[in-house]
Amino acid sequence: MNIQGLIFVLAAFCCKFSTAEFYNVAIMEYAINTNFSQPSESILQENTRNYLDLIGDLVKNHSDPALDLIIFPESTLSPSQTISTTSAQLPADQEVLCNSNGSYLEFLKDISCASINYNTTIIINFTEKEICQAGEGECPETGEIFYNTNIALGTEGTIIGRYRKWNLFGEYAKSKPASLDLPVFSIKNTSFGMMTCFDIQFGVPAFNLTRDKRVENVIFPLYWISELPYLTALQVEQMWAQEFDVVLLASGASLPRTGAGGSGIFLGKEGTLQSEILPESGTRVLVHRVPTDKSRFQTPYEETNSTITDELALDLDDFYMLVDPSIREHNSVILNTSQERVETTVCHGEDSNALCCDFNVSLFLNAVDESLSVYTYHLVAFNGIRTFSGLYYGGVETCGIVACLNQSVEFPNYSQIAWPVTFSSITVLGKFAHSAQRVEYPTTLLSSIRPLPVKEYTWTSQTGAGIVEKNITLLKPQNRLLAFGIFGRDYERDWDPIRSPPSSDSITCSVTLSIFPLLIVVLLNLR
Repeated sequence: MNIQGLIFVLAAFCCKFSTAEFYNVAIMEYAINTNFSQPSESILQENTRNYLDLIGDLVKNHSDPALDLIIFPESTLSPSQTISTTSAQLPADQEVLCNSNGSYLEFLKDISCASINYNTTIIINFTEKEICQAGEGECPETGEIFYNTNIALGTEGTIIGRYRKWNLFGEYAKSKPASLDLPVFSIKNTSFGMMTCFDIQFGVPAFNLTRDKRVENVIFPLYWISELPYLTALQVEQMWAQEFDVVLLASGASLPRTGAGGSGIFLGKEGTLQSEILPESGTRVLVHRVPTDKSRFQTPYEETNSTITDELALDLDDFYMLVDPSIREHNSVILNTSQERVETTVCHGEDSNALCCDFNVSLFLNAVDESLSVYTYHLVAFNGIRTFSGLYYGGVETCGIVACLNQSVEFPNYSQIAWPVTFSSITVLGKFAHSAQRVEYPTTLLSSIRPLPVKEYTWTSQTGAGIVEKNITLLKPQNRLLAFGIFGRDYERDWDPIRSPPSSDSITCSVTLSIFPLLIVVLLNLR
């Protein structure tokens, strides 16, 4: 890797608080090594050198104030498909890995030494190997169990936190741990927990971290594949942090041609402090001071601007994205843009189980070049079970406005799209069953594949008589919307087709069973 070619995104801001009220973090958006002809051990060694070079350069350039925390993404240290040669065992106790005589892989020792030498906490993700008694319990005949693992290496070179990924996205060579282990550690008197990638879609460990352990900051390494219209990377990261009102530190693997990328710092209800998604595979570093008490800090705010949005969107023209395969199961009403005001209700589901979504929309039309393509906006509702790439099935409840290209199986270049519709105001309201196994999020998406700033919409919740009423309202006119609404998860309807097939009575609503979610042709062709 050419370290000089890296772009360091440096952010600084002035405030009246002392430095003790902040911690200093570096978050990596790290390029995935796709040279699969290279031996896996060589890839591991090369990435270790890159990690160490990045850490050294960061500390050198940020000595005052010093970095407290450096975070690397999921599955970027070693190829996940070659776990037999690059997986690593961990010590059972608080052993200092740096210069240890134990038979640990060199990358663990090297990064442990870096945490000591640079007096910083370092988060890495890798494949952990655990030796077990062959044939006993969950132990396979090989006598080895593999986990998708994050570790936090503290300033003394010891492992101060280990988290084994609970919700595996396929990853059939790896195991779900027998029990959930959620370490909590402190930096600058503020608490940190960890989760990994697909975990963000589930109540475990999210509820455990935020409701039970009440952690204030969640470290989130990920290799996320963006999906329209509700689950692009930055969109998911912001909506999760906002709903749970904790700081989310998201470090993403970068490989845009497969849809991977998207990192940032999200201050709960205060919104995005800094974020990035790269148009081409590369490594970028986000460096920022993060308040230990986010409630006393306001995130910098820049109004959305169509010119800037278009520039960002053009850069991402070749960024690959999945499309939600359940979109063809949504109940959809085309928004009549010849009317300046539209009030309507769209429902999906059977009778007592139906989800009904109320829409109140004000808009106006601008003249555009008729040779360009334009989006048609649909008011949609969905209450059912969808597939996640055929690897998992989850209960989903959504209300929203989504932008679609009618009757088209080809997506035009961004420069060939016109935007005649300006939304003056939007209110989307949904009434959901109140349950400890459900959660709803505010979901927004601009054409730049970034969410709206939280200051440009309101998100409210009202509970009563077994019902929770969620309301998202647009505060500032927008003319580059791809999605705006509510994305909900119902964990009671989840099932894993391989690890834990469902019981016969666990499916109560329509199920989208397509195992070919990568098909571009769907009923609604979203960009």
